Amino acid sequence: MIVSLLVLAVAPGAALFLFFYLRDSKKEPFGTLAKTFVLGAAVLVPSVITSLALQKLTGWRSNTASLFHAFLGAMLIVGLVEEGCKYLVVRFYAYHRPEFNEPYDGIMYSVMAALGFATLENILYVVSGGPGTGALRALLSVPSHAFNAVLMGYFLGEAKFAATDRRGNWLSALGLTLAILAHGTYDFIVFSLDKAPLMLVSLVLFAALSWVIIFKATRRLAEQSPYKHPPLVDLQSRPLSPPDAEDDRPAATDGPKRG
Repeated sequence: MIVSLLVLAVAPGAALFLFFYLRDSKKEPFGTLAKTFVLGAAVLVPSVITSLALQKLTGWRSNTASLFHAFLGAMLIVGLVEEGCKYLVVRFYAYHRPEFNEPYDGIMYSVMAALGFATLENILYVVSGGPGTGALRALLSVPSHAFNAVLMGYFLGEAKFAATDRRGNWLSALGLTLAILAHGTYDFIVFSLDKAPLMLVSLVLFAALSWVIIFKATRRLAEQSPYKHPPLVDLQSRPLSPPDAEDDRPAATDGPKRG
């Protein structure tokens, strides 16, 4: 039973990994992807500790009767903490590596950090909650983590190749902010389902919109990849050859004419 639950818990992350990996024109090294995944899983621990500390400090609970308090907690205690931890993994590990060499890599590495986080979290929930929990989380929770990562990674990819550091920092902050807002919105809807059952419609619409954005964002950055056009990459990477010796030689002049 435990083996089947583990498979159920890991399967969504594996399927999402293949989806994003196959859309990458220049495949990233498995070693770097694996390290990003492991680091993403590792930050689940400080994320949980921080969230619990904030809950104890503020007295906030996800089942609070106030929709306003549920919204604030979803944004600041859950969204900010979890997305902030995943952002730190990408920004301070993958972002500066030489393998991060095209805009799509922002999505790829952000997704790997998110899938590491979501997979470990999913194992804990599914093992304790059973197959029903696993099926529900496979459809909603794990893809939601990937969606947040796409928002973050899209702008991190643009930031890496921005014309100025100022613009790069602004784009990085924008990506993190959008990921927090998306995460907080999803959790707010989930926290509010028992108090406002019609929020279920919002959850379905949110999930559908997430997939539309995922497809559009990944396609756009994948199409921007220079590796979609190997001859151009080869031309750009080829060193300029020195001019031929013939070109450096002064033009020959005609000798004196014989009378």
